[in-house]
Formats: sequence, structure tokens, C-alpha cells
Amino acid sequence: VAAAASDAASIASVQPVTQAPRTTDSLLADLDSFSMRDDEEREKKEAEEKARKIEEENARRAAGESARREAEEKQRREGEALRQKEEESRLAREEADRLVREEEERKRLESEERQREAKESMARAAAATATAKPVAPAKRTDGDADDIQISDEDLDLDDVKADEKKLSKGARKEQRERSETAARVSGISSEPHASIPHAVEKIRRPAKWGKPVAITLFVLVLVGLGLLHVVPLPSVSYAQLATESLGREVKIGTVHFSIISGIELRMENVSVGEGIRASTVHAYPQIGSLFTGKKVFSRIAIEGLVVPQSEIGAALFGKMKGDGFVVAQIAATKVKLDGPLALPALDFQVTLKADGAVQSVGVKSADIALVGQILPTSDGASIELSAGSMAIPFAAGLTLSDFSLKGMLNSAGMDVSAWDGRILDGALSGTATVRWGSRWSVDGDLRVKQMNVGVLAPALMSDGRGDGRGKFSMSGATPAALGADTRIEGSFSVSKGVLGSFDLARVLHSPGGQAAGRTLFSEFTGAGVYAKGALQLRDLKLKAGLLEASGNADIDAAGRLSGRVNAELGSPPNTVRGSLLLGGTNKEPLIKR
Repeated sequence: VAAAASDAASIASVQPVTQAPRTTDSLLADLDSFSMRDDEEREKKEAEEKARKIEEENARRAAGESARREAEEKQRREGEALRQKEEESRLAREEADRLVREEEERKRLESEERQREAKESMARAAAATATAKPVAPAKRTDGDADDIQISDEDLDLDDVKADEKKLSKGARKEQRERSETAARVSGISSEPHASIPHAVEKIRRPAKWGKPVAITLFVLVLVGLGLLHVVPLPSVSYAQLATESLGREVKIGTVHFSIISGIELRMENVSVGEGIRASTVHAYPQIGSLFTGKKVFSRIAIEGLVVPQSEIGAALFGKMKGDGFVVAQIAATKVKLDGPLALPALDFQVTLKADGAVQSVGVKSADIALVGQILPTSDGASIELSAGSMAIPFAAGLTLSDFSLKGMLNSAGMDVSAWDGRILDGALSGTATVRWGSRWSVDGDLRVKQMNVGVLAPALMSDGRGDGRGKFSMSGATPAALGADTRIEGSFSVSKGVLGSFDLARVLHSPGGQAAGRTLFSEFTGAGVYAKGALQLRDLKLKAGLLEASGNADIDAAGRLSGRVNAELGSPPNTVRGSLLLGGTNKEPLIKR
């Protein structure tokens, strides 16, 4: 304000003398105006500074991004150049090795050829010596007792000289050296009737040790790896680490090392505890863990695995102890689950967490087109299965196609929230609760849609599509004994069906006898209870045009049929009524008034 006042005073001091002096209000207005201009100027500068900083920051980011891209591109180019250089180097090495091998082979062939020609020359010389005249033997010393005294006159070397002319300069030199050495060894003298042994000074060439040493090392490595494939490795350390990790005694018969399909340890005759056993275990370790006390395996593949069904819960909900034996994945094929429940051979793919607990279990079976997954949770494990064909282990003789199941699994049993399948051209679905232990039990809800009932008891009902709803329960000491205590109760309806062995209308008009034939009906309903092989049918109602019937029926465990049916035919006043009795069996039913 003081500065503004000073500026205002300066402005006032330079005003023409003719102007009237300014008032205090005018001065204050000028001060406000200057203050506003200062504020605007400051805000403008701040905005410009902020915009400049933003622009600089964007520029720095753009420059950094550009530098990063350039660095990545440079690294990529360098990597490609390095790879290309390594590839060229590899090709050059291979070409050099090929040339060396060719050169060695050429030298070997030349050497063999020279040796052969030298032997032929020596043979010709020996033949010429044999035909020469006998000469007086020279006086021999004890060291020369085995020398042969042959003079140059007795030895015809014309053929040898002719052969020497055919050789190259270097070959002729080597041939001459070989011939002289052979002559000295055989005691061939350069003068007649004389044996003059003399020393031969051999020309020594500098030894080349690089290639022989490399070949020797390579052979030693191959021999060592071959021995690793044959000679068993100590199995005690692996068995001890697995025992500490699983908390169960682990026994391993033999351990072999293999590199045929990657670094692999092949373990045979493996057992865990008293019941789990496997014929062969293929373990794929991290290479560094082979030389440390901590064994880390990326994958373990098991063949011939047998697991008691009582061990499934411990295997699914347990986890490994410590970190001395770490496994990422376990695969097992054709696993046999021994126990009271009849199950097919299954393939398992198990993924483990870092702490050794089971993360997921994949289940497959090519024989029945089964695919499933088990995911352990805090309170059990969720399970989902689907199969092209599934024989229900709780119901003998019941096989469902297009089977699926979804539920929760724990160590005491399984709660199935939904299951379904197809049977007898219809659909079967429901829920179930399964409990196992000292006693087995299964109960749940059951729904039937459009099932072909004609195949159940064709003498009673030869055609028709049935729907139904009910509950079922079964219990027993073993799964095989569940069927003996099965109970199913509910209601049913059959539409557009046929009673297969009698004609109700004719029975009403034939007071004294049986009326064979068939009865077509539009609807047949009722309620039923099946228990221990016997079937009770109540509240039966049948409609077939002008014919209506109602009643009850029983079929005992032996198949004997009994019951009463009340029927009427026609409309008033021409209605025919009658009470009919059921008898016979479910295969040969009888009905009469």
C-alpha cells in the first residue's frame, strides 16, 4: 500500500498545473486499482510458471519414455546381434569341427595307404632275398642274434623305387624314413656281407594336446553320465527328506539319474506309510538343488500308484512340513483307489501352494470321459465332476449317462448341491448328502422327467413317459450294503401310457373271467413307497376316455402282485361300475371282478 501510495504521489506530482488537486477517494481508488493489477500480474505469472512446470514435466516424461524405448530397442538389437553372433560362432565351430574330422580322416587314409604300400615293398624285398645266392654270414653279437644279413645286391628295390615315385614329396620322404627304419630293424646292411647297426635319429614334432584333452574330457563326461544312468544313487537322503516333509515314513527302493528327457531322478518301489505305494516315481528337480540339502522339484510324475480310500482326506487336506522337500506339481496316471467304494482308475494332476498345501486337484478318466476339479477351501473342498457315463456306486446296476455333480467335500462326507444324468431316455436329478466312516449313509431329493417307464415292468405298463418327485435314503456298514436298506417315497404321473396285460373295459363286461389285452390311458397318477425290495402304490388314478379307475396295489420283494381297483365306464345313466382284484406277479399280472 505504501508503494502504491508513493506511485500515486509520483503520478500526482507530474500532473499539469492546470489540473485540480485529487481527492483522498480518488487516491484510494488508484491504490485499489494498482493492487488489483499487482494481483492479476502475480496470478498471471503463477499460472505461466505452473504451465511452464507442467510443460517441462511432460517434456521430461516424453524424454524418459523416448529414452526407455530407445534403450529397449537398443537392448533388443544388441540381443539379436548377440544371438546372431552366437549362431554364427556355433556354425563356424561346427564347420571347423567338420573340417578337422575330414582332415583327420584324410590323413588316416593316407597313412593306411602308405603302410600298405610299405608292407608290399617289404614283401617284394623279402621275396627277392629268398631267390638271391647265399652269402657268408657276418659275425654277430649277442644283441644281433635275431638280425637278418641281406645286402643291397641281394635285395631288388626297383619296385619299391617305382612305388616311391608315385607318392608326393612328403609321402616319399616319410616312406623312405619308414623303409630305412624297417631295414635297420631287420638288419639289412648297406654293404654286402655286412651288418652295420646304427642309431636312427627320429625327428620329433611338437605335440598338440588341446584336441586329445578335449576329446578325453568329453568321453569321460559321457562315461560318467552313462554310469549315472546305470549305477543307483543313494536313496537314504531323499527318503529322509520326504519322511520329514510328509510326517509319514517314506521308503525308496532305488534312485537313478537320467538326462534323456531332461534332468530326472527315477525312483522305484516307493511307499508312504503302510498303504500308499508306487512302482515308479519320475522326479524333475531344479539342477541346483541336487547339490544342496533342500530338494526342489518342479514336477513329479507317478506310475502304478495305489492309495487306500481312507488316505484320501489326509492327502487332500494335509500339507507338507518344512521346506526341505518342495514340490510344485504332482501327476499320477491310472491311480487305483483301494477301499469299500467301487471307483474306476483315475488320473490326477495336483498343484501345490508354496507352503506345501494342495491348491487344486484335476481328475480325469479316459475310460468314462470323466473330467473334474477339486479346490480345497478353509472348510473343506469344492468338487465339480462331469462324465459321459457313471455307474452310481451307491446303487448297483444304475448307470447314468451325461452325468454331472457339484458339491462340497470334507473328511466326513460330501454334500452334493446338485447332480443330474440321463437314464431310460429321461432325466434324473436331485441333491444328496453322503456320510462315511464306521457306517455309510446317503439321502437326498430325487426328480424324474420323461422317463420311459415301459422298460421297468412291461407286463404292468408297456409304454408311457413318467415324471416324479420324491426323497430317498439308504444306509449300511459298507457301500455295497446300502442297496439292502434303500427307501424311496414320492409321487408320480405317467402320460399317454399303456397297461400291458389286461383290458379294464372288457373286465367290467366279463364278470367271471380274465380279460386279456391292453388298456390305453391318457393319465395315470399315484404315490409310492419303495423299501427293502417291496413297492406300495397308493391313491392310484387312471383316466382313459370314458373309463376311470382308482385303487391301491402292492408288489412284494418276490414280485407277487396284490391290490384292489374300482373302475367305472361310460356316463350316466349307462355307467358300468365294478370292483376288481389284482393278483399274479409283476411279470404275469391277473385281474378279475
